[in-house]
Formats: sequence, structure tokens, C-alpha cells
Amino acid sequence: MVKILSIDGGGIRGIIPAAIIAEIEKQTGKPACKLFDLIVGSSTGGIITAMLAAPDSQGNPKYSAQQIKSCYIELGKSVFHSSLIRRIFTLNGILNTRYPAHRLKKHTRDYFGNTRLHSALTDIVLSAYDTETATPWFFKSRHAAAHRNDIDDPLLAQAVRATSAAPTFFPPVKIGNHSFIDGGIVANNPALCAYAEARNLYPHEGEFLIVSLGTGSGLKILSYKKTRNWGALNWALPMLDVLSNSAAGTVDYQMRSLVGTQRYFRFEFRLDRKSQQMDDSSKENIKRLEAVAQSEIRRNWGKIMRICELLNRS
Repeated sequence: MVKILSIDGGGIRGIIPAAIIAEIEKQTGKPACKLFDLIVGSSTGGIITAMLAAPDSQGNPKYSAQQIKSCYIELGKSVFHSSLIRRIFTLNGILNTRYPAHRLKKHTRDYFGNTRLHSALTDIVLSAYDTETATPWFFKSRHAAAHRNDIDDPLLAQAVRATSAAPTFFPPVKIGNHSFIDGGIVANNPALCAYAEARNLYPHEGEFLIVSLGTGSGLKILSYKKTRNWGALNWALPMLDVLSNSAAGTVDYQMRSLVGTQRYFRFEFRLDRKSQQMDDSSKENIKRLEAVAQSEIRRNWGKIMRICELLNRS
């Protein structure tokens, strides 16, 4: 059985899937890179993916999921910070990116050093979008191992910045002749991409286990009465939420149809309005997100135990 972990994008809300993975590691007694044959992530999920598979100097996992969760709190407080002067001169992200890139660059260097993509301890895929060619791009560790060049086998720190370069939040990331923006543009829920990649990597396998971790969504009701006279300006911001939520839901429907619910496990949940922002790294919101994570672990305890049972099978 091929075991796959898929992690959605969602900014600071990545604390929640990190907590769920930490519980799986705790219950199995094994690191995620030893439990899963393939880990795929978009945006914030790509950061978690890379950290789960990053090796230390001895070739062991450098970070546990619990450590990643702690790093996320530190990372969020640092990178999602903008000075008053920057907010004024950029009109809070309208005239330029909301946040400077140098803090994220420093943190990814600290986390990954000079480790390259091919060194991942299990197969990983990070999604991005190449604006130079107007095509999706997938950073694949298996492909990197066979093509040792700067674009196919970049530094993990570079690939992580590429998958998390969310438009309006951070500038694009240049690698060679390519310019990358956030992987959530391609597939914020990368479960279907993960399944397709697993089928390519294991063409003769007939059984797949997929654990798909969301980062929460907001329930915003758009009534007919409210929207019937809306134009482009009215739809601009709501449409982003509609597209993101509907795309993630469509992937979930497709995965249930393709794999079935016996081997496909999706974690997704509603967030209240206070916790929906991807860049709210305030102490209050961190506490709310941690509370949501623990609530979801309790609510899905039976599912988590079933996943651990399947993962522990040889």
C-alpha cells in the first residue's frame, strides 16, 4: 500500500495540520517521513512538507511535526509583520507586496541551510506557478535526484519560498529563468496532484492510502438578494473565496470518487471569522488556531486511530 500525505495552503493556519501530524507521529512513534511514501504540499503546506522531509547532518529527520508547529508560531510572527511606514506607502499591499521578503528568506535559510531538494528523506512534491511560462510547476525530489541542476534540484529554501510566494503578500521568487508564485494558485488542496504523482511513481501498485489535511475555511453566505446587482468591483474579493473553497471541495469530491472513503481521509473544518485571515499571527489568533487543532483531533479521534493503524502496516 502506497501511503500519501497531502497538505493544503492557508498561511498561519498551517498550525492546524502541523498539530494533526504531530498527533499521528505521537501515536505511531514514527516520524512522518518514515510513515508516508509521498508528501505533497502547497504554499504553507509546502513549507510543512519540506520540514517533515528535511535531513539533519546524520541523515535523520531534522524536525518533528511538534517542532514544526512551534517554528510556525515563530515564523508567522516574523514574516507577517509590516511596519507602519510600509503599510502607508503600499496602501497595505495595494501598491506593493504587503510584506518584505527578507524575513522569510532568512528563516528558510536557517531551517534548511544548503540542503537541496534531492536530499529529502521521502518523496516530496511542492507546487508553484511559473509566471514566465504561465504554467504550473512541481518541485519533485525524485526528479531532482535524476537532474542535478539549479532549477530541477534547487535549494529546499528556494523551493519553499517559491511555493509560498503568495501574490500581494510576498514578491515572486526567481530561480534561473523562472519566476514562481504561490502553489495555492495551482492547487490549494493538492490531494489530486498527490494521487496522480503516486500513480506515476508506483504504476504497479493497486492500493493507496491518502491523508489530506485542510487548513480550515470560512462560511460566507452570498444570498441572491445580496448579489443579484453586483458588478466586477463587488465580486472581486468574494470571488477569491468562492474559487478557493469550490476548488478544494471539487478535489475532495474527485478523491472520494476515485479512491473511496476506506482509504481516503480528509480533514477540513469551518473557521469563525476571527481566524480566517492567512496572516493574522497575533497571540490571540494563535491560541484560537491551537484550540481548533485540539478540537479537531478530539472530534476525529477514531479517524486518526484508523489512519495510524493503516500507517503501521508494513
